[in-house]
Amino acid sequence: MRILKPEQNAFLKQTPFFRLLIPLLAGIIAEKNIPVHPTVLIPAFCLSLLLFIICSTRSFSKFGGIAWIPGLAIQIVFFSFGSMLVYIHRDIPVESSAAFSKNQSNCLLIELLGDPVPKQNAFKSVARVRWLLKDQTCYYEKEKILVYFSKNTDARQLTAGSQIIIRKELQPIENFNASGFDYKNYCHLRHIDAQVFLKEHEFALLTPEKEKSVFSLLDSLRKKLLIIIKNQIPAKSDYSLLEALLIGYTDDLDPGLLKSYADTGVIHIIAISGLHLALICHILQLALQKMGRKNTGQWIKFILMLTCLWCYSLLTGASPSVIRAATMFSLVLFARNILRETAIYNTLAASAFLLLCFDPDWIRDTGFQFSYAAVLSLCLFSKPVRNLLPLQNKILSAIWNAASVSIAAQVLTTPISIYYFHRFPMYFLVANLVAVPLSSGILLGGVLLSLLSWIRTAGHFLGWILGILIRFLNGFILDMAQWPGAVISNLGFTLAQVILFYFIIFCFYRFWMLKEKTWMLMGLGSICLFQFIHIVR
Repeated sequence: MRILKPEQNAFLKQTPFFRLLIPLLAGIIAEKNIPVHPTVLIPAFCLSLLLFIICSTRSFSKFGGIAWIPGLAIQIVFFSFGSMLVYIHRDIPVESSAAFSKNQSNCLLIELLGDPVPKQNAFKSVARVRWLLKDQTCYYEKEKILVYFSKNTDARQLTAGSQIIIRKELQPIENFNASGFDYKNYCHLRHIDAQVFLKEHEFALLTPEKEKSVFSLLDSLRKKLLIIIKNQIPAKSDYSLLEALLIGYTDDLDPGLLKSYADTGVIHIIAISGLHLALICHILQLALQKMGRKNTGQWIKFILMLTCLWCYSLLTGASPSVIRAATMFSLVLFARNILRETAIYNTLAASAFLLLCFDPDWIRDTGFQFSYAAVLSLCLFSKPVRNLLPLQNKILSAIWNAASVSIAAQVLTTPISIYYFHRFPMYFLVANLVAVPLSSGILLGGVLLSLLSWIRTAGHFLGWILGILIRFLNGFILDMAQWPGAVISNLGFTLAQVILFYFIIFCFYRFWMLKEKTWMLMGLGSICLFQFIHIVR
């Protein structure tokens, strides 16, 4: 059996970012587990890059059996580059500062990165330590922390951008959830490793002049949209879902409702990601379709769509899932504008490459892993699954097409889901068939409500319609979560089993595509090994 066929070699040539992503990932993972000092990484990077340039510009690289040297050199370049990214993005806590005194009071200037959100016993906000003040000298810091204000605090005076001075010692973040959720690691992946609890008299609020910027304007718009939603849809259980769908505001969502969405396998519709941005892109395509007839019009259309896409991403809070989706859509739009044809696998690899350059810690983020597993799964399995059941009836065909998308997305996301959450939603297919189109309609209605709210009659009518749709969706999900066997719990995969599970999927996919028995035998052998690991562990 030939492992690499001509079409597979062509695939590698057509996906240059995929070939660069592999050594970058290897470098990031290696640095995370076996840190290497920059005094080794930088010379390795420079020498390998120099070797690649020399071999690529000199014809002697094609002779004497050394044609592989440029390839090896470029692999080392991106391997060392990945390692350096981890070193550059490392978190430096305030306590590591040369100005920090463990046994003395440290004066910290902190800037709130978001409005304080009411919790059970406090107001919570993410903040950044900007300066450490000591002996009339300011020392620059950049550590992100969680700040909890007591319930007695007047939270109205604290907003995103507010600066406070404290003299209280920062505390490490600890796990407090008995369900097994690793909250400490969750915060660490967002570069937050410390927290502080402040009473009303333990901080001083500064009142600097606020400068207007794009971010402040978007924040103001976000607050106005929240007011519009709450005015037009009075019930909290209704408007909280629309807030999450439209602008990514999840603080009003009921934890029980969130659990029901998770148990039915449709939690992805609440977190703003590719599904929401795809709908926004489709709306923009329809609105600007007459501009794409000439070359100049295509570029204007591309710039307008890109601007709207990123403004919406920032408006929703610029969460990692939104940034990932926006980056991917931006590259797809750019590729279509330049090449008129998109190499989806290369675009996928390019977006992952750029995002890991921005923050290499995202490689360990479950959302990052889910996003790329889902998109890759759709690319590989959506069409083959759809072709399993060709239907002539248009209604049945549309239903099966939607079902095939849900089935295909589950193929590569299931191992990750079981590894992290130890559970599997049995009714995900039925739930997605109802929730995805209904949530898309609610999102579109939310956009119309935002645009037409100034017309009182239109605003009340849209709010009434949206309230009915949201109540139906919430009721359907809450009822389904109570069905017998809705969730299979207490599942568990080791990392070795996850890797083996993906190898099994790969073997059977190759057998499905190529009809070669060797792949089927390898897959069956891997299943036996998987079961053996499950028994002995």
